[in-house]
Order: sequence, then C-alpha cells, then structure tokens
Amino acid sequence: MDFKKILFKTNSIDVEKALPDAVIFCDRDGKIQWVNDIASEFFEAPKMHLMTSNISDFIENSNNIISNSVINNSASIIKIKDKEQYFNMTAREVEEGYVLDFRTSETFENNVHDEDYKVVNRDKNNFLSKLSNDLKSPIQSIVGFSQAMSDGLGGDMSEQQSKYVKIINKNSSDLLYFVDKLLELSQTEMLLKRPDNKPFDVQALITSLVKFNEQLYKNKDVKIVTNIDENFKKTISADREILRNIIQDLLEVILKSIDIGELIIDLSTPDDDELAAKGLRPGNYTKIGISSTAMILTENELECMFDPYRILDSVNRKNILRSIVLASVKNLVQTLNGIVWAESKILKSTGFYIIIPVD
Repeated sequence: MDFKKILFKTNSIDVEKALPDAVIFCDRDGKIQWVNDIASEFFEAPKMHLMTSNISDFIENSNNIISNSVINNSASIIKIKDKEQYFNMTAREVEEGYVLDFRTSETFENNVHDEDYKVVNRDKNNFLSKLSNDLKSPIQSIVGFSQAMSDGLGGDMSEQQSKYVKIINKNSSDLLYFVDKLLELSQTEMLLKRPDNKPFDVQALITSLVKFNEQLYKNKDVKIVTNIDENFKKTISADREILRNIIQDLLEVILKSIDIGELIIDLSTPDDDELAAKGLRPGNYTKIGISSTAMILTENELECMFDPYRILDSVNRKNILRSIVLASVKNLVQTLNGIVWAESKILKSTGFYIIIPVD
C-alpha cells in the first residue's frame, strides 16, 4: 500500500521528508501502518517500533479523540502517555483508516499545562479551605481527651495505659501541627489581598516572637542572639501580620530541628550590590536572617527546600513538613514583593534570609 499517495494522492514529493509536522497513518483499529521521520522524534521511538504498535500505546483516550477530531473537522488536544506534554492533533479519515497530524508547539504545551495547574491548584485550595474545620476538629478532640486522660481526669490508669495515652497525645499533636501547616500553605497560595503597609518597630516584633517561642527552646541548650546592623532602621513600613507569620515559621523550622547551639537573628539593610545580586531594583529594603550553628543541610536537602510538591518524589521526603512550612514562607514573602533563600555552610551554619521592600 502506498501511504504517500493516501496522504497526498500524488507521488510527486517525498512526503516522509517534506512534511513539517509529525504524521502517522493508522488503520481503523489504531494499528500504526506508517510514520514519517518527525513522528519518530516526536514520540521518541524508532520508526520500526512505532509501526509495530497501536496509537493507543502513546496517546491517552486515542479512539475518542480521533473520532471527535474527524467529526468536528478541527484540531484536538492530546496528552502523551506518562508525560506532562500536550500537543495539537488533527485527524483526517481516509478509506483505509486515519491520517494523524501532530503539531509540536512549546508555547501551546506550556499554556495548557500552566492553565490546568492553576485550575487544579485553585480548586484544591478551595476544597481544603472549606474542609479545614472538618479536618482539624476530630484531631483536636483526640489531643484534648488524651491530654485529659494523662492528667488523670478520666480516672486512674495502669502504667502501660498511661504510656499508650501519651503516645496517642504526641502523635495526634504532631498530626494537628502538620494539618495546620498544610492548611496554612493552602491559604498562602490563595492570598490575593494587597499588603497593608503601616509603620511598626520590627526589632520589637522580633523580641516578642522570641518570647512567644520560649516553649520550643527553654528545655534545650539553645542560645538566641540578635545582631543589629548599625545602619538598620528598626521602624519600617510593611504588613506587620504577614511579616510576623514569616518570622514565626522560620523560627519554628529551626527551633524544632536543633537541641543545642546558637540561633542567630540578623537585622540589616542590604546595599545596592546585594540588591543587584538578588535581582532587586535599588530602593528601601530590610534584610532579616535567621540561622543556626547546629543546623547543617546538604545541597541535596536545599534543592527542594521550598517546594513540597517536588520533595515527595525525592530522597528528602522525610522533610515534607519543613518544606510545607517554607513554601508558605515563600508565598508570604512574594506577597510582600520580596525574596527568600536558604544557605548552608559546612561546619558553620544554615540560615534562611529574606529581603523585603519597606516604604
């Protein structure tokens, strides 16, 4: 069978080399009969392999998509199996089967993927927001009742029963914290409001947060040190509540990870060279660094530090909670039009740093 004649009803050109798109001819059962060179590149498979395969091996829901394209005489969106790749496909019916034309378009692929991601992410966040009470209330009950039983309000318990109740209390408390941070991430991804910038004393804010987190370090050999640059202006104009949440999350990340050493808080004003290095325009900014000499991270750990969606498929999955908290921090910093990053120096310290504009 001359598939070139099927395509163009002529043998005057070399269809295999002249076509700019990937072209496949398959019979009515989907078995691939002929492909051009570009199709081999398109599907990343040798031509002989393609011609011993079925189109359904490469395209999701291929039968329905081909039928719809033929009936509507229009291009359809197709997704390559096991890949996050989307393309345009046009199907034309001929007597012996179907001629399928695939047009590669990086812009089209990215737009479809980005739009799908935005829709799914928005729906997911709305779903979690509406279910926040349903998720937290049962856990809060377990935490409360198990604590009450540990305190003896439910009557005397044996040593073994007391041990089990304390385990239940600890695990449910950890789960409640995890759910809280997951919901916080969801809320920061939906944060659409403009920052409410008002003057406040950032040094006083830091002092209050250190006091607020005393329970996390009072039984540890941890010393908290605050260093203030001589040019630092302690009164800034920014959204105090958002900045408070950012600093609180960073303090929690470090204090929950260390038992000894120093936690250092640096307050400074970045110069023009540092702003340029971070891709920021000249202006009024505040830099806050929170670091610890007892917390050292590898480059592998730093890679997915602010991305919990990537960390699930990495060797650092055990750090998913930390990544969820830091993703919330990143979202909040971006709301303030600032930047955040992490640095880890061998035998020295690990630090989280933010730079935000201040009016």
